[in-house]
Amino acid sequence: MDFDSLSLSKFFNWRIHLSARLCQPIGGPGLAERLTTYVCAAGYDALVSDQPLPPQGQQRLRDSRSRRTVRIVVRILVGTVAWILGVPLSFFALLAFPPAFDDTGMLSTLGVLLGLLAAFLWLSVFARHRWPWIPFVIGAVLATAWGDGTLMLIGLFHLLVRSPRKQALTATAIGALLITVGVVRLCLQSPANNPFGILFLSDPNQIPGVDGSLPAEESVFGMNMLTVIAGLMGLAISLGFGFLLRRTRRMRAVESFAQRQSRRSENLSAELARTSERELLARELHDTLSHRLSVISLHSGALEVGGNDDPGIASTASALRQEAHASLEDLRHLVGGVREGTLANAGPQKEASTPPSLTSMRSIPQLVASVQATGTIIRPSIIIQDVESAPTVLDRAVYRIVQESLTNAMKHAPGAPVTLEVTISADLGARVVIANPAEPSAQRFHPPRTTTEAGPGIPPYPTSAPRVGPANPGAQQSLSSTGAGAGLVGIRERVAMLGGEVFIGVRDGSFLVDVTLPPFERQG
Repeated sequence: MDFDSLSLSKFFNWRIHLSARLCQPIGGPGLAERLTTYVCAAGYDALVSDQPLPPQGQQRLRDSRSRRTVRIVVRILVGTVAWILGVPLSFFALLAFPPAFDDTGMLSTLGVLLGLLAAFLWLSVFARHRWPWIPFVIGAVLATAWGDGTLMLIGLFHLLVRSPRKQALTATAIGALLITVGVVRLCLQSPANNPFGILFLSDPNQIPGVDGSLPAEESVFGMNMLTVIAGLMGLAISLGFGFLLRRTRRMRAVESFAQRQSRRSENLSAELARTSERELLARELHDTLSHRLSVISLHSGALEVGGNDDPGIASTASALRQEAHASLEDLRHLVGGVREGTLANAGPQKEASTPPSLTSMRSIPQLVASVQATGTIIRPSIIIQDVESAPTVLDRAVYRIVQESLTNAMKHAPGAPVTLEVTISADLGARVVIANPAEPSAQRFHPPRTTTEAGPGIPPYPTSAPRVGPANPGAQQSLSSTGAGAGLVGIRERVAMLGGEVFIGVRDGSFLVDVTLPPFERQG
């Protein structure tokens, strides 16, 4: 079968018929149809896709095939045993059919043909799993003809296990009626035609089915009782085990469904709790920072207008106002991402709708210009290629690393020149190096072994955007004391998430942030 040109609807129809034995419903065809359709969709995607399955998927596929092979082999073996035992029982039941024997008690030509026909019809036992109605109907014909109800009871058992409720009840009524009629018929007809009469012959050499081989009158009651007990036991075993296995399967299905619903409920509860936390965090972020940044922007605007006589003050106020405005845009984007839960995995459409002041490698020159406007000397070397092909998380991480490093230099080495080297391409990956002269107290610094270890002399790394402060030493000291050291941890976490390498520490008298990120795939 050509799966490349196979339509999805045709594949569904073909797979539903092929998987009927694997998706037998318990209580209606709807469950099997939905389950098979779900399996078909996954199977169709796997068949028509050129992508290989992951190792776990391949292992599960091999395990499923091996289990299916074992199941098929076991079913064939059980069917073979049932056929070997059932054919002699059909020949034994022919004793209740007088035309099958001649006057001497030997099988007639009709009896031989009926025996061969019964052996052929017993082959339907191999269809008991997929089409249980076939052995049930054939067994019902044999039970009506000469009282052989064994094949019908086998079909009845599998109908009870696999068929819907109405079909199971119908088969139960028909089977019970035929067994009852067969037992009553055997009890009412001549004892010479009762198959169990062979057990009550006074002489083992007597031939059953002839007048001379009639059992004694006192044995007729015992023969009839044995006939009734055999019919009732066969019907009880078929119905009892059938309903028991049906109920067991239904309980397993209910338990499996309950477990899935429980997991779904837990996931929904966790998602609801996370949504509530995001709403609270977004509200606190907006209420706490939005007002302060708005006040800073208004005051810096007023300072810019009032400082026209002093170009330095006006320039500083303009830079401060621009940074406050950019921070408000960043805060708006951050609050929206936290509230919607799309901050960590924003798609291309989200990124396309964000302001240019937000995190992107394209905004690194504007970031450098805004820091230079504060009077900080920066020697930049920026070479960015394949920015359209860069993943969103890499694009954002590079910007944040540069931002945090420049913020650290402004806070802890004010007035010192900063060297910035950014080289990004799809083939070579990303390389970010930021260096500034280290303070004397930082010369004894050794990089921590873990992201939570802080050695002596580590300047704290903030997570906020660069801020403009006064040039007096007291203000500088106050600025350098702010922050909780989360910037250093943030840089390490971003690099570890992308599988890169990072060095943060003092080298050759300079405080160095050296980040290397792996290459990425070029699109188009």
